[in-house]
Amino acid sequence: MSATRRRLLTASISLAISRVSSRYIRPAAAAQKSITFVAYGGSFQDLYEPGIVEPFRRTHSDVSVFYDAVPSSTQALALLRRQRERPEIDVVLLDLVAARTATDEGLLEPLPPGSMPVLGELAQANLFSGVAGPALFTEPLVMLFDAGRARPAPTWKTLWSGMDERSIAIPAPPDSIGVAFTLVAGRLFGGGNEPRAVADGITAINELSRQIVTWDPRPDVYRFIGGGDAKMGVGWNMSAQVTSDRLGGRLGVVFPTEGTISRVSTVNLVKGSRQPEAARQFIAWLLGAEAQRTMVEQMFLGPVNAKARYTEGALSRTANTRERAARAMPVDWVAVNSIRDDIIRRWREVIPGSG
Repeated sequence: MSATRRRLLTASISLAISRVSSRYIRPAAAAQKSITFVAYGGSFQDLYEPGIVEPFRRTHSDVSVFYDAVPSSTQALALLRRQRERPEIDVVLLDLVAARTATDEGLLEPLPPGSMPVLGELAQANLFSGVAGPALFTEPLVMLFDAGRARPAPTWKTLWSGMDERSIAIPAPPDSIGVAFTLVAGRLFGGGNEPRAVADGITAINELSRQIVTWDPRPDVYRFIGGGDAKMGVGWNMSAQVTSDRLGGRLGVVFPTEGTISRVSTVNLVKGSRQPEAARQFIAWLLGAEAQRTMVEQMFLGPVNAKARYTEGALSRTANTRERAARAMPVDWVAVNSIRDDIIRRWREVIPGSG
């Protein structure tokens, strides 16, 4: 292992990050450049690395890519801070909040419109003021249901319609699902800015308490409901769709007619990258038509490349159809992050058994 890789792993361990094992890709003999790509582990890596990163490796023999997996954007941001003076990372995926923070702290190299041809293929909504890199994909919050017991497909308000007691599973904050569901509930039963939506959402969710099987479904909410342990719940779309396929459709997934919210992940060039041109080449691949098509068709994540073409069947399993996009619920994730601790505290104070 090179000294560079050893320093990266030592920094990770010293931060006490519980991380998914990274896959070490040895540079081909002809490779002249090597870049480190920090992105999510788990099921995301299981799909993204072979489907999207590996084709780049095959078609760009002069660039080797080391995929370093982290559990979340929080851990990725911690690595960037640790390596501020001597960056070991070249390209990093960050959610919108972490990307805004990293930009403010000078950890990322801005990629303004016009700096790369592929950026001209992105819809304007995927370029954010105050964030160095563009969106790579979006992912909506969806409803989950036991396909054998819940007919017809539910809507958000079905949860409040007097279902059988103890039939719903929802992960409580600090899980991102619980935070996102708070905002959806607030939009349904009040609206207003993020603090107002949080207050209304917690009040509405409290009314569901007697119908909750668990606020901590194991091993996760997708397999919990797909296995018949609850009738309904909520989750993120990629894991929901993939688990539904693996369970033979026993887990139902629906985009509620009232609309939903989506989270955003951005792709970023690290400031001080040792191989900035190779890193830009890799970013262009991730944002390009081929990679975006694969991402949609295999991972059901929302695409950002306006020129790429996707099958209708694949898009129908994302929130990016015209009808769903028109019903999208707006959310200011930076504002939500600023009150995240308050959301967790209020859940524990107001909602029985969620703490």
